[in-house]
Amino acid sequence: MNYIILIMGFFNSLFKEIDINHNYLDNQIKISVENFETEYNEYQDYLKKEYEKKHTFNGESDEIIAKKINKFLNSTLKGKGKFITECSISVGLDPYFAAAVMLQETGCYWTCSKLTRSCYNVGGNKGKPSCNGGSYRKFNSIEEGMKFAINKLNSYYKKGYKTPAQINPFYATDKTWHEKVQRYYNKLKKAKV
Repeated sequence: MNYIILIMGFFNSLFKEIDINHNYLDNQIKISVENFETEYNEYQDYLKKEYEKKHTFNGESDEIIAKKINKFLNSTLKGKGKFITECSISVGLDPYFAAAVMLQETGCYWTCSKLTRSCYNVGGNKGKPSCNGGSYRKFNSIEEGMKFAINKLNSYYKKGYKTPAQINPFYATDKTWHEKVQRYYNKLKKAKV
């Protein structure tokens, strides 16, 4: 009989221990699920912010900006609005400004200049390698020329020069360059899609 009481006592304490462990495990699972949900929601918010950083500029989607820019690009730059937009946003440069400078420098609002068509120079940039023996720089592709122009403009942005009027003395000898760029900028920005 003592053995039965001992065995029953053992099982009672075992069941109590199992019940205590079960409650503990239930609580740990509940805490883990709550932590996972919190971390998951925080990660989703992070991904959304990262997406917006890469795909918007001043609250406007890259898709809309590219469509607006494409309305004004012809000849060699036709259809390059998405490239200009993505490349500009990736470095923090206003894509409308980049496109406005390219339009001013290339004439691609109508037909791109010979410099653009033959040497992919979209920024009126000088340097080596030379384009047909002249002082203007030659690029291997239109994308390479656009990236160079965007990075050059962005170097002024990083120094605090954010408007065409502020950049004009460093970029162009034409003292009215900034007015022409600003006109393109306004057209691009106000375009309807």
